[in-house]
Amino acid sequence: MPCRGEQSASVSDLLLVDIGNTTTRLGRRRDRRLQVLSVAGTREASTLREVAALAESVLGPPEARAGELALAMCSVVPAAGEVWLEWCAARGVTPLTVRGDTPTPLTNQYRAPDLLGGDRIAAAVGAAQRLGTPVVVASLGTATVVDAVSAEGGFLGGAIAAGVETGLTALAEHTRALPRVTAAEVSSPIGRDTTESLRVGAVCGTASLVAGLTEQMRGVIGAEAPLALTGGYAELIAGHLGLDCTVAPELTLEGLAAIWDYNQGDAG
Repeated sequence: MPCRGEQSASVSDLLLVDIGNTTTRLGRRRDRRLQVLSVAGTREASTLREVAALAESVLGPPEARAGELALAMCSVVPAAGEVWLEWCAARGVTPLTVRGDTPTPLTNQYRAPDLLGGDRIAAAVGAAQRLGTPVVVASLGTATVVDAVSAEGGFLGGAIAAGVETGLTALAEHTRALPRVTAAEVSSPIGRDTTESLRVGAVCGTASLVAGLTEQMRGVIGAEAPLALTGGYAELIAGHLGLDCTVAPELTLEGLAAIWDYNQGDAG
């Protein structure tokens, strides 16, 4: 793993991998610009062959690349992360696995940084880089996570709740009468049948949760703190917040790139 202060000027391509419980997001940064984005099911990238195919779909064929390739990754699925590290070892790729205690441009004030998910700190770094500090960042995926960064650039922590689909699945599994439905856009906060009511609870309920936590966190870090949304349900929830926000599906990838740079001693 590279250490902060080491230069890696020969790296021409940086592969960025955000492995979530449900989806894996990838990006390629070349010439300081995120050029390619791809989303795949995490279960569909569980073998070395699948990971290699996914990487090549983002990077292009090896013969079309020049210079050194590196990888910055965060993962909430350890087994999936290990396969990507195997791919790095097989291809001679320099990896950086971002964890809660990895050095970043933010000051980590979480009580147990070793238990903090790398995806949370990467999203916070991405939000701070894009919108400045203080900032609130909500990651809307399998879990709904809302975190706060102080005006001084300190990652403070936040709140974790069930994600949109996770809550719907739990209701179907733990009740006798409620059906299994998927999340979808709703036109009213009042559901007129059971399916609509479940969707309203999932969508409007999550939006109210995010909005309420944002306002409470602003009371701590500053009323001017902007809100960034990322994750698979960001677009769905944004329209129901009643708050100005920035929707940025690539936010965690941007944070991974910034953390890679920081660990090379390159803040620019």
